[in-house]
This record gives sequence, structure tokens and C-alpha cells, in this order.
Amino acid sequence: MGSPSEESFTEIYRRYFSPDEDAAEEEAVTSACTFVLQTFAHIRPPPPPRPILRRTYILRDREAANERLMKDYFDAAPVHGPNVFRRRFRMSQRLFLRINNDLENTYDFFKQRMDARGYLGFTSIQKVTSALRVLAYGNTYDINDEYLKMAEKTTRDTLEHFCYGICQLYGKRYLRNPTWNDLQKIYEVHLEKHGIPGMIGSLDCRQWRWYNCPTAWRGQHTRGDQKGPTLVLQGVASYDLWVWSAFFGVAGCFNDINTLEASPLIEGYISGTIPKAGFHANGNDYEYGYYLGDGIYPEYSIIVKTFSETFDEKRKYFKKLQESSRKDIERCFGVLQQRWHFIRNPCRMWHKDKIRMAMYACIILHNMIIEDDGKAICQNYIPEDLVELPQATTEERLANAQLLRSREIHNTLKADLVEHAWAIRPIRSNNDHDEDSEEEV
Repeated sequence: MGSPSEESFTEIYRRYFSPDEDAAEEEAVTSACTFVLQTFAHIRPPPPPRPILRRTYILRDREAANERLMKDYFDAAPVHGPNVFRRRFRMSQRLFLRINNDLENTYDFFKQRMDARGYLGFTSIQKVTSALRVLAYGNTYDINDEYLKMAEKTTRDTLEHFCYGICQLYGKRYLRNPTWNDLQKIYEVHLEKHGIPGMIGSLDCRQWRWYNCPTAWRGQHTRGDQKGPTLVLQGVASYDLWVWSAFFGVAGCFNDINTLEASPLIEGYISGTIPKAGFHANGNDYEYGYYLGDGIYPEYSIIVKTFSETFDEKRKYFKKLQESSRKDIERCFGVLQQRWHFIRNPCRMWHKDKIRMAMYACIILHNMIIEDDGKAICQNYIPEDLVELPQATTEERLANAQLLRSREIHNTLKADLVEHAWAIRPIRSNNDHDEDSEEEV
């Protein structure tokens, strides 16, 4: 409660005393009230000053952390061998140093510089190690404070710059559409491993839980079969688990059909930018290859599904062949989540563009590891093979869309594949049947 004012004292005097008193007496009372108010103002203690809140500063020994990291993994005689390095960094030391040198030579963020105090900052090896540890183990951003002496904000900024740099430097090569030469090698390997010609890869979708989805977006990112908001990833993988097509970022309410229609994969066939690499099956020629899909996908000319019911041995054999070959994409998703726990755990980022960049960075690193291990089907990359085909006209787009959604071509292709797979199936001898019977007994 505040102190009484001068007007309040004057009002009290006029209310209880005669208003016809002398002006001198009224002036005396007013002076007395003013004196009392000034006395109260001097007696009241002044308000305490507001405290100055300063940020807590932690002196981190970056140089000692860098020396310990180099001694553990990068010296001539490191403490941990190559097997431990591969298990903790998810890649060989050769590939790690290649990525580190490219990032350091291209971006100033990964160069060691002086900070505002005149101290040396983190080295590029420390920053790349920090980003890979977060992606590999899926930990929080403050996990590197003890070993690398890196604060939480620095770790978060390093991860964002790392994912952006990986996508910019290697996205054109390791997220490319297969060229004509690539398709010929893929056809050959899939015919040998799966026994069906013209197969490009397996097609499927996977949900990624978005923990920090904004409340206003939760409705469109939530589906009934998921526990919370999700984002959808559509991928195409071949036998070597190489991801040839990746489309990520649509809302979780989309099913596989909606995601396929919104993906650049369909747009590439309609616009005519996909190279024509034909194949031969059961005496018929086809201009484009195809993808193996499950039962939800539509009957398009580039998608081959299995049979819901089998009436003869040929369809029964093809059903088993198609379902076993389609596991390539399932194995690829499993390897991705096991290798990068960051995309196996719920995503805690806020912005969609950063989430999309992190997903694509994990896929690019996955393809780089396959190539570095020598397991890729298309091991030799030739930049000259990446030829940008001209965009189709409006009439050509309409014709391509009609051929793409032709159910007649879809049924004819499936029938030819059934006959072709049955004709080249491995013939089992009677001794093999006798051995199986003995094993069953």
C-alpha cells in the first residue's frame, strides 16, 4: 500500500473543518502535509537493485580433448584398432578422413579458427567425430561434453552443418537415379540372385516418429496405426542394399499410395527424365524396368506385385520368388536403423528442413559405406553418365502418364515374369527331394 498524497490530506481537512477558515490557516495545513510526505519519502528504504544475471562460463580444455582423440584413434599406433573404429564410427578410417578433408576444404565452419578470446577452436576431426557419434548412437547433444569437451549448442550446430555439407558434397553422386549403365548391371545381378529379369529394386515406405511435432500439425502427421506424429520415408533398394531413390518429409497421414503419387519417382517417368533401359522377358520387350511392391500399391506398369491367391505351381513359385526378393528394402531399412540410431529413435528436431537434411545425410553415408566396402553393384562412378534428359511436352506427359497407369501392361508383365521365372528355375534332382524328406523325418 502506498503512502498518502498531498491532495488526500487537503481533502480530509476540508471535509472535517470549516471551509470558511482563513487562507493562511489553509496554507499552513498544506505545508504541514507536504512536510509529512517528504519525511515519509526519506524514511522509506530505496528498492534493491536488480541482480545482473551472467552466463555460467565453463573452461573446457579443447586441446587436451583433441590430443586424447588423436591418441585413441588416429595416431600411427592408436589405442583402439580398426575394428573398434568401425564399430564406433560406422565406417572405415579411410572413408572418415576423406569426408573430413572434403568438409574442411569446402566449409569454413570445419576449419580450426581463433575464437573471440584468442583461443583455438575445435579441429575438423573433433567436429566430424561429434556429428557421427550423435548420428550413430542417437544420444542427446550434451553427450560429447565429457569426452570431446564440446558444449550442447556447439554439438547441435555441428550436426546441422555436417548434414548440410554431406548433402551438398555427395548428394549428386550417392542419391542419383540409376543411369543406363547402372541399370544394366542391376538387371544382371538381380537376374542372377533372384531369377527375374528387369528388376530395378524393391519399393516400400517407413514411418519415423516425430517427437517434437508442433501441436497445430499433430492432426495431419498422425495415423491410426502409429503411436504419435510421424514422417514418411519412401525408398528403393537393390540387392546390395544401395538406396537408389529416397523421398522423405510428407505427413504421417499419407499411406504408401499417396506417398508414391507425391514422390519424384513417378514424376520422373511422366516427364521422361528416367533413362530407358529395356529388358526381355518371355519373348516380349519392355522399355522400362520395374519395382517390386506389396499389395497396397496400384497396378502400374513399373510395379510388380504378388498374387493374393495361387491356382497352380507357376504362380505359387512366383509368389514365393517375389516375396523373398522384396525383402531387399526391408533389409535396407533394418540396416539403416541399426547403423544410425538417430533415425531409429524418435526425432527431437523442430524444423522439417533440418529433419529432412539429417535423413538424407544418413542415407548418403549408408551408400558411401557400401561403396567403400566394395559391396556396391555399381562400383565405378562415371560423372559423364549422368545425362539430363529434356523435359517432355504436355502431349508426351499425358501419353507417359497413360502408359504408366496401364493395367493391361501391368498384367502382361506379371504373366511374362511368371512364365520366364518358371522356365529358368533351378531344376532339383530326385536326390534333393530324398534329402529333404530325410530332414523332415
